[in-house]
Amino acid sequence: MAIHNRSPSSPTPDKIFLEACDIYFRHCHNKPYGFFNSDLFHHKATRNQVPLYLRLALIATATRYSSRSQWKERKQSTIDDYARCAWELITTSPDALGEHDDVAVIQALALLAVIDATAGRRRSAWVKIGMAVRISQDLQMMLEPSSRLCKMEREERRNLFWSLYLLDRFVCCSFQRPPAIKDSDCLLNLPTYHGSGKKSDSTTLSGLLDEKVRDMTFKPGMFGISIGLAAVLGRTIQCMMNEEPTKEVPWHPVSEYGSIYTDLEFLKELAVKNNPVLAEPGQPRSHNDMPDGDREQIAHMVLSHTLYHLSHCILSHPFLLGMKLQSSAHSDIPSAWSEETRSTSLIHAGSLVTVLVEAKAAGYMPVPSVYSYCILVASTIHALHLHSDDISTSRSSAEYLRTSLHYLGEISELWSNAQMMVMIALLLSFDHYTNELQANALKAFAFQCARYSDILLRNNPRVEELTETEMTILKSVVDYWTMMDPQNPVFDLIPSDPDNFSDIFEKGHGYLTPPSPALVDEITLGVSMPGFIVHKGHSANVDPDILVRVPLSAMSPIASDDGREPGWDWETELNAIHE
Repeated sequence: MAIHNRSPSSPTPDKIFLEACDIYFRHCHNKPYGFFNSDLFHHKATRNQVPLYLRLALIATATRYSSRSQWKERKQSTIDDYARCAWELITTSPDALGEHDDVAVIQALALLAVIDATAGRRRSAWVKIGMAVRISQDLQMMLEPSSRLCKMEREERRNLFWSLYLLDRFVCCSFQRPPAIKDSDCLLNLPTYHGSGKKSDSTTLSGLLDEKVRDMTFKPGMFGISIGLAAVLGRTIQCMMNEEPTKEVPWHPVSEYGSIYTDLEFLKELAVKNNPVLAEPGQPRSHNDMPDGDREQIAHMVLSHTLYHLSHCILSHPFLLGMKLQSSAHSDIPSAWSEETRSTSLIHAGSLVTVLVEAKAAGYMPVPSVYSYCILVASTIHALHLHSDDISTSRSSAEYLRTSLHYLGEISELWSNAQMMVMIALLLSFDHYTNELQANALKAFAFQCARYSDILLRNNPRVEELTETEMTILKSVVDYWTMMDPQNPVFDLIPSDPDNFSDIFEKGHGYLTPPSPALVDEITLGVSMPGFIVHKGHSANVDPDILVRVPLSAMSPIASDDGREPGWDWETELNAIHE
């Protein structure tokens, strides 16, 4: 796509851009990525100081949340058109990649990386994230911002860098996918929060995770806690998916496995003590009356609890733990530790689904596409327990899988990678829901799932009995990078007749309907879903300390404040760009 006679700083039509800004800052800003300081950005926008490539990247991002029904089928192509225009300007403009001290190109690259990753363009996303990180390091953003910058610029740079850190850690939830940012290089303070008369305590990432200083009165803020949990998630991925064989036993308290577990429990307790209290019990506020900072605190509250449970799911995942134990060649695995680990994985898998589904039921739609990956990892654990000898466990896992499918189906309109994960989740759970269907490939996989359970849900997992194909499939469903690949090997199990699979999907999706939470205006974190059947032996252990109720009115990220559709004239704008 060619762009002619357009200056990098020339504006798109004001109406288009300003509406995009309103949608972006309402639905995306600090949820969880804080790429901008909103006051500083709006000041630059009114003075026409926002480069065109950044304007286009922001419009492309905001397009996803348009409620205009006529764009439902063309939404992704519209997003891609704007994104390609922005990328072309970045790579051809001498200003975008010049030596000036400006973060606009980093912001644009970060936005474009998210668009590429969620569209399945993995290498393109990887390149853009790498470019954004390298430019940020060139600007020394891993250090405290210069005092010569104004307060808003210092805050923007700090939050932008840590948002890149989150993005970097999320896309590296994968086998052999090293992060671009090292924890040891991050010497700037964590983001602080100053909303509603509150102020967070300043600290660095290393200060937050220092085992010698565990002060539960410390208030780093929910954004800072999210960063800490993302850091521990990175260590979890390294420990369970990328570490070379070692003689270290995971059940030893001073092992890396044990250290990660301790850090997770510390950050969970810190998160509970730092959860925002936004209203008195029984007195929910309208989101129109809620300051933006409070809505952003909710976003990071949900993120922190989700990352806590995801890290535990990966740390105790039967397949990943089986691989780790096999590579360590340990035959003397304590049975009590093994049983407790399996119980822990199932509890956290249920709690992760609960956090996201109840947050959505409360009216808050979790925005980051990484949540699709989180809920899929939890689903793989529930799938392994579908064939449990304990009836209550089997039924509970079936209910959580129904709920996961429903969640993925509803958010698939926002994220195309969620559509892929719906298919995978359906494959994982097929045999328990649609016995009358005769798709041989799906039935074969359901049979395989019973085989996986028999191999993995034991004190000494027999991972060596898995075939190479089975290993590939099991790795793919816990690998975020593979999940974004349209050529995921799990899709080989889908029937070759697309109409046949469409019929299966429609029947299955219609049947898998979860119970609706009774309290739709509140978020309950870390407890079992209302109406769910929970394993009798675990019901007393489902994180009672993490129970948090946050009054919140219904809020849809698709509709505008006044309920009217945004008046975006996309076709005219694209034609103007092409001229």
